Amino acid sequence: MSEHERKRPETDVKLVTEQPTSEPVTILAVDDDASLLDLTATFLERERDRFEVLTRTRADEAVSELSTGEIDVDAIVSDYDMPPMNGLEFLEEVRAQYPDMPFILFTGKGSEEIASRAISAGVTDYLQKETGSSQYSVLANRLLHAVEKYRTRRELERSERKFSKLVENSSDFISIVSAEGRFEYVSPCKHIIGYPREELIGDSVFNYVHPEDRKEVMETFFEAVEDPEIDPVVEFRLNSSDDETRVIESRGTNLLDDEIVSGFVVNTREITALKERERDLKRRNEQLNNIKDLITHDVQNPITVALSSIDLYRETNEESHIETVEEALHRIDTLVDQTNVLAEQPGQIEGDDIVSLEDIVRSAWSVVETPGATLRIEDSRRLEADADRLKQLFENLLDNAVEHGSPNSRTGSGDDVEHGGEITCTTGTLTDGIYFEDDGTGIPDGDRELVFESGYTTDEDGTGLGLTIVERIATGHGWEIDVTEGTDGGARFEITGITFRPAVYE
Repeated sequence: MSEHERKRPETDVKLVTEQPTSEPVTILAVDDDASLLDLTATFLERERDRFEVLTRTRADEAVSELSTGEIDVDAIVSDYDMPPMNGLEFLEEVRAQYPDMPFILFTGKGSEEIASRAISAGVTDYLQKETGSSQYSVLANRLLHAVEKYRTRRELERSERKFSKLVENSSDFISIVSAEGRFEYVSPCKHIIGYPREELIGDSVFNYVHPEDRKEVMETFFEAVEDPEIDPVVEFRLNSSDDETRVIESRGTNLLDDEIVSGFVVNTREITALKERERDLKRRNEQLNNIKDLITHDVQNPITVALSSIDLYRETNEESHIETVEEALHRIDTLVDQTNVLAEQPGQIEGDDIVSLEDIVRSAWSVVETPGATLRIEDSRRLEADADRLKQLFENLLDNAVEHGSPNSRTGSGDDVEHGGEITCTTGTLTDGIYFEDDGTGIPDGDRELVFESGYTTDEDGTGLGLTIVERIATGHGWEIDVTEGTDGGARFEITGITFRPAVYE
C-alpha cells in the first residue's frame, strides 16, 4: 500500500464531517460470501448512523428486486467474483435502469483489466478489499460522498425539469436574442404569436413586428444592446401569422456579457385584452365627464329657466310663464333620458342576435315621431348585432333627421320637419355595412368630425347626445361609422365592418 492510499481515508472522513446531513441512506450490499457480507453491513452501519444496509448474496436476485421496485436504494456496493452474475455484469444491468446511481465495486480480486472494464461500464468507484476495519471507513466515506453528489444532481435535474415545465406552460414566452437581433432560444410561443418556435430560431425578431412599429422597436433594442444598464419595455403590434391584430409587450435584459446566457433576454406577453380594457376605461371616464358636464351645465340651464319663470308667474300671474316651465321640464326629461342611455352603453357590445335590417329600421320608425317624414328601405340583409341597441341606433338617426330636418329639396319648404316640412330617410346595405341618409341640407364639411362629440348640436334646443349614442353603439359592436354627404345633398351615415349572415329560405 502506498503512502497516498494510507492517508486517503483520513482525508475522506474529514470531507464528510465538514458537510453533515441528516437524511438516511439506503445501501444495497451484494456478495456471495455471506459472512463477509454481514461484516461489511455491520461496519458500514457503525461508520454512519444514517446508513441502512440491505444485503443480498446473488446479483441476479438483486437485479430482479430493483427492476420490480421491491427495494429502493441510494447506492450499491458489490463484489466482483460471484456466480451466477459477476460484479461487472451486475453493474451493466443496474446502469440499464439507473444510469447515475452510485455503484462501488468492492472486490478482493482486483486487476488493471477489471478496473478498466469497470470504469468503461460506468462504475462510480473501485475499491479493493483489504484486511482491517479501516477499509470500511474509506468505503463509507466514498459511499456518502457519491450519494450526496447523486442526490444533488438529481435535485438539479428536477429543478431544471420544473423550470422547463414553468416556461413551457407560461402565458408569456421567453427568448434569447443575439446582439444582431436574431432568435437564439425561444420557449413555446405559438399560443401567443401564432408561429412554432422552430420557425423562429435564427430569424430576425423584427420580422414579427408590425411594419409601422418596427422602427421604434429596432431603435429601442439596439440602444439597450449598447447600454446594458437599460432594461427596455416596448409595446408593439404583432406581424402575426393569422392576420389578427395583437398587441405585444416585451421586456428586455442585456445579458450579452453573461458567460451562460450570452444574449439579450426578452420576456414577451400579449396585452391585447389589457389595451382594450384600458380603452374601455378611458371611454367610460370620458362618458362620466360628459355626464358631469351635462348635469352641471345643460340640466342646470333649464332648471334656472324654470325657477325664474315660476317667480315671474307669481309676480304677473301670466300663463305664458307656466308654459316656459313646462318646456324647461320637458327638456330636462329628454336630457335625463339620453344621459341614462349614454351611461348604459358598454365599451364592448356582445351582439349575438341575428336580425333583419328592415325589421330593425321599421321597429325604430314606429316609436319615433316622424310627422312629414318618409321612410324608404332600398334593400335588407341579416346581420349579427344586439337587437335592442341597433334599434336604439336607428331611433337616434331618425330622430336626428326629423329634429334637424332642413327644407325639402323637392318642395322648397322653409319649415323643419317637426313644423310641417318634409324629409325622406333612406336606408340600405353596402358591401360590408349599412347606410342611412336623408335629403336635407346635410352637415357642413367642417362639422362632420364634430357631430359625434358629446354635447355638439346646431339646435339651441338640442341635447347634442343623439349622434354620440349612435357612435357608441356602432363602435361598441366593433364597427366603424362615418358621416358624409347624402345622394340628394343631405347627411349620410355609413356603418362598415359588419358581417352579414346568409339569407334564410323557408
